[in-house]
Parts: sequence; structure tokens; C-alpha cells
Amino acid sequence: MEPVGVPRADLNDDGRAKLAQTRDALKEANRRLIEGKRWYDQVRSRAAGEDRP
Repeated sequence: MEPVGVPRADLNDDGRAKLAQTRDALKEANRRLIEGKRWYDQVRSRAAGEDRP
């Protein structure tokens, strides 16, 4: 998993556009966290033998 880049804002940037970029970065970060947790839960459950028939 890699960090999600933080959009940088300059003085003359459109605030709405930067807000949208920040929103998109947060969505991507949350998606990665959710997928990482799902993967970890699967690994943990396999290690505990919960997936065995």
C-alpha cells in the first residue's frame, strides 16, 4: 500500500477544484484502507484455520 498524494494549493488556484481533488484523494485513501483491512482479515482467518472445510 502506498500513500495517497496530497493536492497542493497555490494562491491563485480555484478553491473548488482543489477541494474536489482533496475529496478524490480521501476517497482513494479510504478505498485502500478498506481493501487492506479486507486482505488482512482474510490472512488472519486463514492463519486461524477458519477457512478450512
